[in-house]
Amino acid sequence: MVKISRRIVGLLVATCALAFTPLAPAAAAPQSLTVGVSCYSNGIQHNRGAFACDAYASGGTGLYSYTWSAGPNADIMQNAGSSVYGGCTLGRTGRVNLVVTDSNGASVAVVGSWYCSSDAS
Repeated sequence: MVKISRRIVGLLVATCALAFTPLAPAAAAPQSLTVGVSCYSNGIQHNRGAFACDAYASGGTGLYSYTWSAGPNADIMQNAGSSVYGGCTLGRTGRVNLVVTDSNGASVAVVGSWYCSSDAS
């Protein structure tokens, strides 16, 4: 008969337990918040130029909040979160300012600009 010591049995059991324990995946490093904005002239409405701007955000953490403000030659008339619509001075360059903030409080500011014309782009 073969005698096996308690120490060998203990080592064997511990080794088997480790072999079958699932490894937790390494946490991925968070991507930094990236923001962009695209603006374009949108024809004429209410006897003045019209525009629209669309924002995109990626990276960061969780949901994003969008804070828009009008720059020179532009008035924001409708804010739909990641998009705004408004009026602009024909023949001038309009500008909007955008700050996007993620759920951890990280924020990025960008500027969108376009030439305000009577043609829809």
